Amino acid sequence: MNRKRQQPGFSPLLVGSLSGLLSGICLGEWNVLLERLKGKSIFDFSDLAGMAIWHGLLWLVIGLAAGLVWTLWLAVRRKPQKTNGLAWFIIFSYFAAWVLVQGFINTYVFAGILNRPAIALNAIIFILAVAGLVLLRQKFKKKAPAFNLFWKSYLAIHLTVLLAGLVAFLAPANIRQHRLVNEEPALTPVSRQSAKNVILIIWDAVRADHLSCYGYPRQTSPFLDQLAGRGILFEQAIAVSSHTVESIPSLLSSTLPTSHQMNDITSYLPSNLIIIPQVFKTLGYNTAAFSFNPYFSPAYGYNKGLERFFAPDEFSVKAYKTIFGHILDRSARLPVVSQGLKPVFRLSQKLATLSFGETELASTDPEAMTTRITTWIKNHAHKPFFLLAHLEGGHAPYFAPSAFVQKFWPEENLPESQSWPTTFPPSLGLFLPFREGPEIAETDRQKMIALYDAKIFYHDYWLGQLLEFLQAENKLNDTLLLVTADHGEEFFDHRGWGHGHSLYQELLRVPLVMCGEGWLPAGLKINTPVSLLDLFPTLFNLLGLNELISLPYPLEGEDLSQALSEGKEPEKKEPICSELTQGSQRAWSLLDYPWKIIHSVFGSAEVTELYNLADDPQEKNDLSATYPDETEKLLASLEKIMNLAGQKVFRSQRRWISPAEKEKLRSLGYID
Repeated sequence: MNRKRQQPGFSPLLVGSLSGLLSGICLGEWNVLLERLKGKSIFDFSDLAGMAIWHGLLWLVIGLAAGLVWTLWLAVRRKPQKTNGLAWFIIFSYFAAWVLVQGFINTYVFAGILNRPAIALNAIIFILAVAGLVLLRQKFKKKAPAFNLFWKSYLAIHLTVLLAGLVAFLAPANIRQHRLVNEEPALTPVSRQSAKNVILIIWDAVRADHLSCYGYPRQTSPFLDQLAGRGILFEQAIAVSSHTVESIPSLLSSTLPTSHQMNDITSYLPSNLIIIPQVFKTLGYNTAAFSFNPYFSPAYGYNKGLERFFAPDEFSVKAYKTIFGHILDRSARLPVVSQGLKPVFRLSQKLATLSFGETELASTDPEAMTTRITTWIKNHAHKPFFLLAHLEGGHAPYFAPSAFVQKFWPEENLPESQSWPTTFPPSLGLFLPFREGPEIAETDRQKMIALYDAKIFYHDYWLGQLLEFLQAENKLNDTLLLVTADHGEEFFDHRGWGHGHSLYQELLRVPLVMCGEGWLPAGLKINTPVSLLDLFPTLFNLLGLNELISLPYPLEGEDLSQALSEGKEPEKKEPICSELTQGSQRAWSLLDYPWKIIHSVFGSAEVTELYNLADDPQEKNDLSATYPDETEKLLASLEKIMNLAGQKVFRSQRRWISPAEKEKLRSLGYID
């Protein structure tokens, strides 16, 4: 009796997991490669294995889950447990390719901002991929070819991709570029040093008008108030940008974003850019940094001049910069999706980091960070030290212990676990004034503000503990303390909330307190508007470092040291410029008190606003139509500043600019 020979099949669990593993390995490698080819990568050759393993494990877990679902479906349908794996091969290959292409477009071309071209291109790719899948399914519906052939082909394709990636990564042009990135300008060592320790604390997302030392009716900052009373408080300190990626490198280097080109999450700190820690390291200081923010970490090149950098582990930072990590990060806006994907991410991360190292910081809570800081000072205070701390400050989510929250929201019990994100809408990163933010009830807005104030109060408390520690260790008289913020935070002041979407004052006016007991004036208030660009040259000259070391290029901020030493108001010679970039969306502001302009570009749309801050500090009355001459004058000043900054672009990190954007910048006079 002749029986029809049945084609051997494979278990969905086996096929799903193996195909997922291979697809993930290729995805991981190509993530690293694509960033390297863009010339703005935080990845090195050593990251190939780590990212490949991380993605491979992640997709293996997904494949197992999908295979389990398929197996259960077969059981319900009462079909054999073994089936031809062709479908799994097609599905996983298609899905991996789709994620790769979509992620590349979303992350690298449009910088996470989906506009019409991005949506159209993604839709076309999706339709073509689905059509291909349907055609293959129809072709092999009746008679599927031997799976061995497809499995071998699958292996061959992936091995080819891996080898091609290795060859491209090791290409001479890439090697030359990598060597260029590692070239740092040498600072000349000197034999003597300042006797002053320096502690620079940068809070994240703290606006000045929510601190009691700036007139806020709630007592959110009693310890900062005390520090300001013993030192200098700057009433009008202006941040260089409204998000961390651009503001931190500007603060540390005294260069505008147009110069340093650190304007998106793919940017790596230019090697020939001098930052404050390098100066102190050259002078023989002990140096260290503490950061909660992955965008300010060694993974982005910020370990220059720092002997120790306590930050989220580099593997986690780099994993989040890959396509799947980017998707996970974006999924935080959808709590259901986020909670579903988080365990998968954590599992794969844990497995991959077994051989690649654990994080330096188990917690970024201000209590844990302060404990780390004080421990480091105890162990390194035998000679002058420079310490840089970037703390959460007022950054969302607004978590704080209940005792701190109830000080500002006593009407109900509001524990930390329930404070976020159930009450508030997602921060969409909208680019105002072109799009309106989500609506929110006034009660919810006030609750949001209360939680924000509580978090600031929580960080201020631990600032107080640091001050008490320095007092107990007899270090206050030997230490210059500086407290500031990288940017502010909006609570629907201009129809949005969060930060990184506009350049209004609630996002730019930040605290700046400087205290050097027995050395600098006490109780001095500076009303002259100053830029955080001024911090580097002022510190440089205030400590007499200009007599000890020469910088290879001029700083863009102004030196305010002489006026501060004499207890006088500094004379600000130049207007204050701030910048913001989100992909092709850009904005610039120029403050020449009392006048301020904001020029924003969103796609093909442009808006120029003019405000008189003396009469309208909340920026509610646009006067650009009323005072066209003043508007044109400030635009001309802005153009001049941007032209000068553009001439100083650091060679290691030139941002890729599309032809359309070049034309736009050329029409505005920013490039020739």
